[in-house]
Amino acid sequence: MTTSATASPQVQVAKHRMNSVSLVGTVHDELGRANVSELRAILERIRPEVIFLEVPLAAFDDYYVICSRGNLESIAVRRYRDSHQVKLVPVDRPTPAGEFFENAEHLRKRIWEESPEYRQLIAWDSACISAHGFAYLNSEGCSNLWSDIYKEMLSAIRRIDDSRLVEIFELWKETIDLRENEMMKNIEKYCEANTFDKGAFLVGAAHRQPIIDKSRVQSSVDSNSMQWDFSVR
Repeated sequence: MTTSATASPQVQVAKHRMNSVSLVGTVHDELGRANVSELRAILERIRPEVIFLEVPLAAFDDYYVICSRGNLESIAVRRYRDSHQVKLVPVDRPTPAGEFFENAEHLRKRIWEESPEYRQLIAWDSACISAHGFAYLNSEGCSNLWSDIYKEMLSAIRRIDDSRLVEIFELWKETIDLRENEMMKNIEKYCEANTFDKGAFLVGAAHRQPIIDKSRVQSSVDSNSMQWDFSVR
């Protein structure tokens, strides 16, 4: 009697099952319809067993254990945790030194003073967040607007013609890129070591499109331990 080498359907399902992670673009402060209740409602729809957080390990206790600090995401997650078993996983890089934030604020101030278009784009982004909340933050329209914001930032810097601003902008963009790469890598590492049905990654909306783009580039070489879900609205 010959034995078939084909695995049973149950074995095939187990072998190819991947952890699903929903990407949720957020803001850190409540504004109109982008609020704690709306984010908690999104979490209730996803029902994640794991939530990946845009927080460095060193700050995790402040937001989720001692609760001495809070923002939109942490308050919504803590309320979700009150009624659900959920694993919270900080995935961000360590917080940069204070000089980085001082330089970034100086950069934004100079661009704000130079560019009426930049001010208009930022105002439009805030208006859309207030009016449409997470539906906007997780939309193509938000991604396109942030692309326009970055382009205008660079145009304004070139008009100002200050080499120091160029250096600050390049370091700022590099830091963002490194953070996105690190957060994605840490999520992938967790998924390689753990199995779950549904997870959620809460991240600032400006990071959403770059993460989508990077996930598509990496999909052909990464392991089959997870799959991204970009359908949240």
